[in-house]
Amino acid sequence: QMEFLLVVIKSIIFTDFVFGGLLSNGFITAVIITEWAKSRSLASCEQLLLSLGVSNIFATFVLSLGFYDWNTKIIFSNTLTFLVYYSFSYIVFMRFWLTAWLCVFYCVKILNSTHSFFLWWRMRISWLVPRLILGSCVASFLASVIMILSDPKPFQSNGAANITNITKVGEMEELWKNGNIFFLIIGSTCPLLIVFFCSILVVASLCRHACKMTSKGSNLRNLQTEAHVKAARTVLSLLVLYWLTLAPNLISH
Repeated sequence: QMEFLLVVIKSIIFTDFVFGGLLSNGFITAVIITEWAKSRSLASCEQLLLSLGVSNIFATFVLSLGFYDWNTKIIFSNTLTFLVYYSFSYIVFMRFWLTAWLCVFYCVKILNSTHSFFLWWRMRISWLVPRLILGSCVASFLASVIMILSDPKPFQSNGAANITNITKVGEMEELWKNGNIFFLIIGSTCPLLIVFFCSILVVASLCRHACKMTSKGSNLRNLQTEAHVKAARTVLSLLVLYWLTLAPNLISH
């Protein structure tokens, strides 16, 4: 009876995860694609949101397949295991980078800095976003390949697993360790630093704006302040969600 209850709970969680992910991300993706078809163009923010929505839909399918494999104890072939493992790694890294660029977009649009660096980004953000998305695809591909090459255990056959040469095993473990470090830097750490840096800038800008409005005796509930608050909440939420996603990977490595 306890096992049956556990199966029911897992099924409810799985169903909520799949349908919730598909419905929410599917709705966002459908709305953006519809607007794209009407206007024949996409704004920079919509390009990032569309990329995130599509990656989240694929992530839902891949995680569903992994969840099914984990609960049914079905042993997949090496080829299917490789595809699932690679797809999951690629999508995770892709979402990391897209989240980072979305934070950069909010930061560039919100900050009222006259620094040449921010002015350069603000003038070219529409030109940069498609290239940043393409660069995210390339970086995610490299990080995924490095991660898979650094951890070939899921794809080893029984014969390949029976290695008798201790020196060779030590060399392989050292290679795996170096690969994992490289994967953490390219796939996870760099996007995290970008998100963290943008979060600090947006919150600092909000604090400066609030202090300026207070000193002038103006009402803090104006449109510019509300825009700052919404952007700060969004960026901080992305930072928290990013860290919650990254923490298990850091612990496991």
